[in-house]
Amino acid sequence: MFVSLQFKPELKKEDKEKLIKLMRKQSSAIRVAYNTLKELEKEKTKNPHSQIYQRLRQLFPELPTRYIDSAIYKAKQYPTDKPVVFGSKKLFEKLCKNNLTGKTRERLKKQWREMRQGTLISIGSKSDRGNRLTRFEDLNGQLHLRITTGNREFIYAKVLREPSNSKDKWLTFMAMLLDSWQTQNCFPYTVELKLRDGEIYGNVSFEIPTPEV
Repeated sequence: MFVSLQFKPELKKEDKEKLIKLMRKQSSAIRVAYNTLKELEKEKTKNPHSQIYQRLRQLFPELPTRYIDSAIYKAKQYPTDKPVVFGSKKLFEKLCKNNLTGKTRERLKKQWREMRQGTLISIGSKSDRGNRLTRFEDLNGQLHLRITTGNREFIYAKVLREPSNSKDKWLTFMAMLLDSWQTQNCFPYTVELKLRDGEIYGNVSFEIPTPEV
């Protein structure tokens, strides 16, 4: 069973600025990956992943490899027969109206930019101790998210999340994390961070093993 859980990362001001900068880069990579994918689909190109990867590698050489692979994964979730407007089609249509002025327009413009540029996703794998680029770690008894920002450069975000009740799947996730730390038998989890109203929000997705009968 796949589960998706929300959490709130707490960052220092300078680390938050680094993260937002990284979000803009990967968000741009996602848009390029999507447009390239649509082009290759029209051309009926075989193995489009390889060509998309090479293009992103050239345009975003500073992005770690896993972020590029994750950008392609995210782009593949968008393809549809209808045109995609990154940042929300609804907000874009509102911004195109001439009757919007002043603070109302600026607020919507900021919201649209955050949705368009404020995404960071990292697909996990078992071989990468769960997730190479955005990894949950225990620092002095407190859960943190270690976020890779570049070549062997990291920032740490304190994870704010309390179980809502005894059936909250966050308890299951924490138990699985603890077991993976103790046994080195890691499980893959995907982390996606979003920028909304100037705040960073997190989401982790993973699979809960089916108990043996």
